[in-house]
Amino acid sequence: MSLPKGRTVSFSRGRRIVGDIVALARDVSLVVVERTIAIPEVQTARDRAEPKPGWYPVLLKSFALACMSRPELRRSILTFPYTRLYEHACTVAAVTVERLVDGEPTVLFFHVREPERKPLTQIQDRFQRIKNEPVEAIPDFRRLLRIARLPTPIRRLLSRFSLNASGAGREKFGGTFAASTTHAGGANLTLPCTPLSTLFTFDEVTSAGSVTLRLGFDHRVMDGMTAARGLVETEAALRGPILEELVSLARPARQSA
Repeated sequence: MSLPKGRTVSFSRGRRIVGDIVALARDVSLVVVERTIAIPEVQTARDRAEPKPGWYPVLLKSFALACMSRPELRRSILTFPYTRLYEHACTVAAVTVERLVDGEPTVLFFHVREPERKPLTQIQDRFQRIKNEPVEAIPDFRRLLRIARLPTPIRRLLSRFSLNASGAGREKFGGTFAASTTHAGGANLTLPCTPLSTLFTFDEVTSAGSVTLRLGFDHRVMDGMTAARGLVETEAALRGPILEELVSLARPARQSA
């Protein structure tokens, strides 16, 4: 009895994008640290905020503030024409998101520039636009999909050059850190992959207000103790400026008749 035959599936633009990320990430010796924190006061303040920002913008801005407190988290390794470290003056988050492209769920990424300086409401608006507007209306997505049409050797060469030739180029085309999470799909990301020097991820925030934060880092750029302190700084930002901002967004209490 013969087995049923499978079918050939074309290597779509989306798979090419992910393939390029994986190929570039092979050069990065990524190590991961994690920290579980309890922030019920932040959860309460967020629940009372109007408009209510998502946890992703809240945690993203918290990590960006930590990066500003610890310059090591803003460093990238550049390898062309020689190997050196570059310290960025601000942060640019490269955030992954799943969208439909050519009828297929596709991982794309968009930039949030200087999240440490933006109000949470503005970051939330950026996330909502990315989620709801057509893929063709987002410049970051158009650029990715246009590059994905090029032959593989040209794509890889352009990507390597833009990430490794200058710090300004890395900020513009890649970002200073990556951010990704998969808990909305029912599982958590534990072994991240990125061509950037740092990747911030987190699990779902529980009803009790606890969450596990993870930081993947290139060991050529920083050591484990530095990365661990970065997550401590992220918690401090949550309990400090982020909490204050959320409290300022609280709905006014209704006056009793």
